[in-house]
Parts: sequence; C-alpha cells; structure tokens
Amino acid sequence: MIFINCNLRHYFNTGKMKTVDLELMSNTIILYCNTYGFSITPLKLQKLLYYVQAWHIAKFDKNTLFGELPEAWVNGPVYKSVYHSFREKFYRNDDIVLEPKTTYEEDLKSNFDLLKLEKEQFNVINSVLKFYASLTEGNLVLKTHSDSPWIEARKNVGPFDRSTEIITVDSMYNFYGSKL
Repeated sequence: MIFINCNLRHYFNTGKMKTVDLELMSNTIILYCNTYGFSITPLKLQKLLYYVQAWHIAKFDKNTLFGELPEAWVNGPVYKSVYHSFREKFYRNDDIVLEPKTTYEEDLKSNFDLLKLEKEQFNVINSVLKFYASLTEGNLVLKTHSDSPWIEARKNVGPFDRSTEIITVDSMYNFYGSKL
C-alpha cells in the first residue's frame, strides 16, 4: 500500500467542509481499484461513491464530501451525473480501466493531492475503499439493499420500479453514524 500525503483542507465560514469534485473523486476511486487490482465497473463505482459519501457524512456530522446526493435506483444508490458519464458501459458492466499518465501509484497520489483532503477525510475514504473495493458489484448491490437509507428512499415504489428519490443526508447520517 502506498502512503499518500494529503494537504490540509480549509473550512467555509459556515464551519462546513468544502466539497470535492465528484468526477475527480470518481476517477480517484477508479485509479484506486486499478492500482490495487480490484475490478471496477460503473455499477461498482456507484456503490463505492455511495459508501464514501455515507461514511463521510456519518464521521463529519452531516457534511457531504461532494454536492450531489444519490438516487435510490433499483440496483442501489446511483449518482445521476456519474451514470451519464458511463452510460454506455452501465448495463454491460464492463470494467473501467484508466491508462496511467505515469504509474497507477503516482496518478493515484496526484489525484488524492488534487482533492486537497484533510488527513481525517483521507483516512475515512481510504478505510472505506480498503473495506469495500475488494467486494464484487453483486455483493455491494446486496449490501446497499440491506441498508436502511436505500430501503427508506424506496418505501413508496415497487422493487423493480424506477425511482428518482434522493437518499437523504439524515438517513445516511443516522444509519452509518450509529455504527461508528
């Protein structure tokens, strides 16, 4: 495992942490998986983004890591903008492989540096990826389906019905925060 030095992140005057760019976070997760030999498909990326966001919300008192919240789709939480970026591969579940500019390790370090995370934020993200990135997309779908935030967001729709219901900050905070 490589050590990544994270720059300190500043706070807004409101006391809330700045959010990071969702596309950069997506690419960082893809590079993480490419670096450590884990498969990464668009569906798996969606679940990893969800768990990164959910645990960040739980750990940092409802502060989101990125501005978009996931919708409760049939196969679990989905960030619509990320879905649109990988739409062609989404239902085929092709692996996403980024060609490194230098090496995967150096590109991953560079991406983490660009995120400008506080050390504690980096530690949460790194812990989440260490735990969840080795799981298959199928296991991640089943896991999100058993967690109350997704269940609550889909309470008024059938199991195979489309939904654009947002998984709320409060539901993620309450569920994952209770596990800290």
